[in-house]
Amino acid sequence: MITRPTIPGPDPDTKPPKLKAPQGAVDCHFHVFGPEAEYPYAEPRRYTPPQALESDYRKMAGVLGLARGVVVQASPYGADNARVLEAIRVLGPGYLGVGVVEENVSEVRLDELSRLGIRGARINSASGGRSGIERMSELAAKIKGFGWHMQFHIHAGQLPEYQEKLRKLPTDVVFDHMGLFPADLPLTHPDFRLLLRLLESGNAWVKLSGAERISRLGFPYRDAIPIARALLAAAPERVLWGTDWPHTNVKPAIPNDGDLMDLLAAFAPDERVRRKILVENPCALYGFEEEKSR
Repeated sequence: MITRPTIPGPDPDTKPPKLKAPQGAVDCHFHVFGPEAEYPYAEPRRYTPPQALESDYRKMAGVLGLARGVVVQASPYGADNARVLEAIRVLGPGYLGVGVVEENVSEVRLDELSRLGIRGARINSASGGRSGIERMSELAAKIKGFGWHMQFHIHAGQLPEYQEKLRKLPTDVVFDHMGLFPADLPLTHPDFRLLLRLLESGNAWVKLSGAERISRLGFPYRDAIPIARALLAAAPERVLWGTDWPHTNVKPAIPNDGDLMDLLAAFAPDERVRRKILVENPCALYGFEEEKSR
């Protein structure tokens, strides 16, 4: 049975950004959905996305000048990584993925997923993902030998509860969407200070995505700028960027990806720093070849 989307789709008319992306720029966070008849959604789920295919993504990414990318498993697919794997195949060279696996996953399956382009395991407690945050240590022990990182879609307010486990993980740790730290809270807030300390510890990374998620003032999301700059100041060599296309569960209005690209210029006014965010740092974390970006 085909279900009706419960959230709107992305803005199909991507604005050409003023910011020119460097050669080899990487979109470190986006999703692909549908067709539902071929890739059914999991039950239960918090939302039903509209169809958002590889061709739609390519059109948007072409306007932004993005050459490579990381497809991220979204919660409506649960732990079935078939759609992410198909997106990697269709998009071709220059595209990798982050999947969802359970802590009892076999080494044979992890090896297979690695060969198909998966480079990380996502734990999603913010959108109802199925891989439990309580079992992060068991999962990290499984994926360490494959060079994977662990990606967390969690709210900054959860960090105090899990900080000891996070510090002991034997893998790199990546936080989605600026740690989902609300922009109406001060940068001196204990949750944000903890996020900064985790970044400074040496194995934690953060994505400067989701400005529309953390903003409390709405477009043009200027209240997210101090947060992004503070994260950059803490660990400029471990900061990434992603569109978060097609912007699932964003309220009240879906952003235009051209506007989000230009917001990166406000996050990082220095062109050399933007190159680190868009090219050098993704190469270091995901294993993209730096030569392709020159």
